[in-house]
Amino acid sequence: MALTTAALSLSPVGHANAATYPTSPYAVPYGQTYTKGNLTWYNRSVQLTGEQKSVSTSSCRMTYVAAYRSDGGPDYTRLSERTTKPVCGKSIDISVTVPADVVGGADFLYICLGDTLNHLNCLTFDRP
Repeated sequence: MALTTAALSLSPVGHANAATYPTSPYAVPYGQTYTKGNLTWYNRSVQLTGEQKSVSTSSCRMTYVAAYRSDGGPDYTRLSERTTKPVCGKSIDISVTVPADVVGGADFLYICLGDTLNHLNCLTFDRP
């Protein structure tokens, strides 16, 4: 009985810690191709996990992610950026950690779906 009580009393603490980092969905489509998934907003980084899809072997797609910090007005500072490997004619799971090494982390991400030369569609995702 003591073991069960101890296990039950520790359970809410574990869930509380996991819930301290906000999450939000993201989706950046371009035609039948896309990058989509979830963002986890940590204090000094953002974790992007999801799927990247290309429907044609001749039209490869990649995901570009940049973390930004607002300067309190219309200005902002780019903290870092990351790019996934190109995908051609298939879907793959992606996981990217984008550093945001300032107190409180990134305020927003700029995520683009592109080919190897151009950003085809870009959207901004704010920290929840």
